[in-house]
Amino acid sequence: MAEDPTPSFYGSEDHIGSAESEGEFNEFVENQLSDMIDKILADGGLEGQGGRSSEIIVEMDDISPPTFSYGGGKGGGGGKGGKGPGEGAEKLRFSVSRDRLMELIAEKLGLPDLKKQGKGKIKEVSLEYKTFGPAGVILDKRRTFRRALRSSVGTGTYAPQDGKHDIVFRKRDRRYRLPERVEKPRFKAVVFYMGDISYSTHGERLELEKRVVDFIRAWLDFNYGPGAVEHRYFVHDSEAHEVSAENFFNIENVGGTRAFPAFELVANVAFNEYDPEGTNFYGFYFGDGELFATDAAEISEIMQGQVFSTFSRVGVVEVKPSSISNLVDKLRERFAGDSLVRLERLDSKSDIVRTIRSLFGER
Repeated sequence: MAEDPTPSFYGSEDHIGSAESEGEFNEFVENQLSDMIDKILADGGLEGQGGRSSEIIVEMDDISPPTFSYGGGKGGGGGKGGKGPGEGAEKLRFSVSRDRLMELIAEKLGLPDLKKQGKGKIKEVSLEYKTFGPAGVILDKRRTFRRALRSSVGTGTYAPQDGKHDIVFRKRDRRYRLPERVEKPRFKAVVFYMGDISYSTHGERLELEKRVVDFIRAWLDFNYGPGAVEHRYFVHDSEAHEVSAENFFNIENVGGTRAFPAFELVANVAFNEYDPEGTNFYGFYFGDGELFATDAAEISEIMQGQVFSTFSRVGVVEVKPSSISNLVDKLRERFAGDSLVRLERLDSKSDIVRTIRSLFGER
């Protein structure tokens, strides 16, 4: 028998089928994606993952798509080995769903699923036409016809068996759609971000704060679904004010600092604008921790009160604290080991992953 001219790498032991090769390549891409996530987390560069885009385009270096050759001889069949899409391409571009990326990040950080129950905001009111009556503005033709038909059958004006086909519409047969005031829940969860604008919010301190806030937004939006989370922003010096997301990091520094008014304002908003029994509340405070002597005691008291006890999570983060920062130390006297309240210090990018684990991880 003549010797098989097919090269040995096509033999039964070494041959890799198309399904197997595809699986090998997909596994390789997953590993590369995992490495990329490690780099993202190490850098704390989580911003941008909470946007509206359903997919994220990822470019990876040092990945060569599978090469293909045709035929078994030297000349081969109809083509040469190639590099896939684009000769000499050095990067492979592919899309990853935002949810999949957040799942992978959650796996890396060991983050649990969050509560997804709740009625949400109660201030959104609409009118629905669920009831009907003999007077109104919007005539319900179908119900009016049915009543008129019944009445005409009863009075004998409509009796097809006798050749009578008249349907008489009387005033009392008319039925109108009546508006009903309905309070609709809009959000399953609301997040209150509180920031100290009296300290030097610029440079690395501002960048660290933004990275953590961006991750919180992305993580909660991923857990509750698009449009199900309301994000609200509050700043304080000696007084507290609500601001837009854009202004949260762009307000000029003022004078002295007192954080209690921010917690007090958030408590008032949560109690007056939402249903505390049905809304998943989250509150996160960022500052340098240099506060007035009574501030920590007042914050501790309000956090033990009725409103904050309904929160799913409260986080207090000192960003690049100084030697006289004392907020976290004071609060630890009361909340150390508490499953609801998480206290952290954030000095550099290397602390971001630890901070996120602390804010959302289980205890």
